[in-house]
Amino acid sequence: MPCCRCSIRMSVEDCISPEKLKDELLTGDSLLVLDCRSQAEFTRCHVKGAINVTLPSLMLRRLKAGKLTVACIFQNNEAKDKFQSLSKTRLIVLYDDSDASPQGNPSSVVVLLYKKLKQEGCRPSFLEGGYPSFKEQYPEFCISQETSSGNTDEILGLCNLKISEDSAYGTSDSDNDNQFSPSSNFPVEVMPYLYLGNAKNSADLNQLKKCGITYILNVTPNVPNMFENDKNFKYMKIPINDHLSQNLLKFFPDAITFIDEAREESQGVLVHCLAGISRSVTITVAYLMQKQNMSLNDAYDFVKKCKPNISPNFNFMGQLVEFEKTLGNRNRKCSCTPTAKCFHHTASNSLSISFPDSEENGQDTAPT
Repeated sequence: MPCCRCSIRMSVEDCISPEKLKDELLTGDSLLVLDCRSQAEFTRCHVKGAINVTLPSLMLRRLKAGKLTVACIFQNNEAKDKFQSLSKTRLIVLYDDSDASPQGNPSSVVVLLYKKLKQEGCRPSFLEGGYPSFKEQYPEFCISQETSSGNTDEILGLCNLKISEDSAYGTSDSDNDNQFSPSSNFPVEVMPYLYLGNAKNSADLNQLKKCGITYILNVTPNVPNMFENDKNFKYMKIPINDHLSQNLLKFFPDAITFIDEAREESQGVLVHCLAGISRSVTITVAYLMQKQNMSLNDAYDFVKKCKPNISPNFNFMGQLVEFEKTLGNRNRKCSCTPTAKCFHHTASNSLSISFPDSEENGQDTAPT
């Protein structure tokens, strides 16, 4: 996949005036509008029907390097489906908060997306004057926090994670049943002893036995430990939801120790959450980072090759970034307190892995 380092050449066809955008909006679903501002700005006010595409720095780097398609930046299924169904046939309007020409800021998100969309055969266009100009001229075509009455349904992009209590097994927008992969009947083998899966996998006794899994790490507050009374199984539960407010980082040390205990005992270990795409993935990536001495990018790529539909929420990705910074200093003198579990050490028994070229606030728990 080509990277986005080509120079941008703009013509009058590359821009759309506020008046023209207004006219297009009046015709219905004749175009796609991508809001490249922060989620907070988008939530306060945005063009009607726009999709927010705020990009964290890690994903921005991957997109710039050509390792992602534009469709991959939409974690919300509704937004992704809308983009994939319309992007090749409809005009795509990009805007941010700048009223200056995009040529003046070639490293901006709107310019990066413009280049990627061009490469993918789409018809992107910049909104002249950005969002400020459009809002000033046509406020009736904008949705504000006041006029939307708290309705968040239009926030379809990368940051659509609702801070609310989960229902049933603790579902959330980034960790839901609709995102199960076709192979979700089986846990995914990440390492010879390490499996990544979902709630359904954790209750499949035959499959657990087939994979030699006797250790189960449950990263949910509500999915039951199905075989907890069976002496052949050992459980650890991390009771957090897939929300932006949750601190999964503090559980990394115990989770990594639990997984490595299974390896030392020559047993298989299943790490699962509800859908197997966010919480359990975060733990798995953290394990590879520490025990296999991988960078965050390498660990994420490695897991994604095993399970393409992974989608950790941005809060957890940020915690992995912080974890990577800590691991980068582990050859220095450790500053952990004597009573706290240290996660700065390097594994003495790490496995060798070669890579092909590739493009919530719970209580601390001990294993049971």
